Amino acid sequence: MNISDYSTKVKNCADALTSIGALVDDEDLVVMTLNELGIDYSWFRPSIVIQETFPNFQDLITLLISEKMKIVGISSNGGSQESAFYLNINISRGRNGKTSFRS
Repeated sequence: MNISDYSTKVKNCADALTSIGALVDDEDLVVMTLNELGIDYSWFRPSIVIQETFPNFQDLITLLISEKMKIVGISSNGGSQESAFYLNINISRGRNGKTSFRS
């Protein structure tokens, strides 16, 4: 399963839990995602955990996709679905300094 599919699955589960009254905060999503990363990302987890500011879920997914793109590279024939997903994300900084995402 690719990163964007996995992130959609995690978000859908969180939304389902929220709809029945369970509280699932963004940090829970980040921790769960980091814990579920396979061996291919064993080097990535510590780099996130030691950051001064813990990323939100969307930032984590963007970082994962970016790292995946660095590892496999974007092919000359247009890239993968994940690279298309990453390149189509509109990132803007709000007044509060936080990043907001629009697809």
